[in-house]
Amino acid sequence: MKEILPQYKSSRWVNSSGESISKCLVYENVSVEVVVENLRRKQQAIGLVKVLICKDNKFMPDVVVKQFKHVSTLQPLSTEKIIVPFKPLQESYYYYKIFIEGKEVYSQREDSSRLYASRRECILILEKPSGELKNPGLTVAGRLIDAITGEGIEGAKIGIYDARVLRSDELLAYSVTLKDGSFSVDGLRAFKLGSKLKVYAKFDGDDLYKPSISNHYIINLS
Repeated sequence: MKEILPQYKSSRWVNSSGESISKCLVYENVSVEVVVENLRRKQQAIGLVKVLICKDNKFMPDVVVKQFKHVSTLQPLSTEKIIVPFKPLQESYYYYKIFIEGKEVYSQREDSSRLYASRRECILILEKPSGELKNPGLTVAGRLIDAITGEGIEGAKIGIYDARVLRSDELLAYSVTLKDGSFSVDGLRAFKLGSKLKVYAKFDGDDLYKPSISNHYIINLS
């Protein structure tokens, strides 16, 4: 007798509440929900269901970032919901492929419902610099915060720059944010031709947060 296999019925990306999604944040817990069914009235269906989650690498070959296998045993006229947990670690599009006993039954690669995982938004605030360009120098301080929660972001590398017109902006100093997201650079001095120093702070972003640039302050050198 020919072996009866589960049949693919549907699939989707879902969040932790079980809601359909097409977007999430990096390091957020999401899942692929797969539903298989047995339409036979008298026979049991058994088969290996495999789910491959792939990352879209744009200019490079796509890569499999997770492989999940599950042996599905279905009684006659029944369905089964298979949950594949996943946590995206990089900002990218993700899609999945589903196989039953080695045969591809669904691929989401060209589907508009693919999942896009993005980094979080942040806000970089620069306070008005204080002190003198001569000794002891300027004090530049500010804070990096999460755009949604308003909480400080710890351990972020902040660059202090002088904005230029005809050439690349000049890096004046670096600082690293504290637990509350604050940072400070003391004794800042600049040596340049011209009458003004246009200071701003820049965060280049990391695996969790997108880049952010602060407001600018113009300081007269004369």
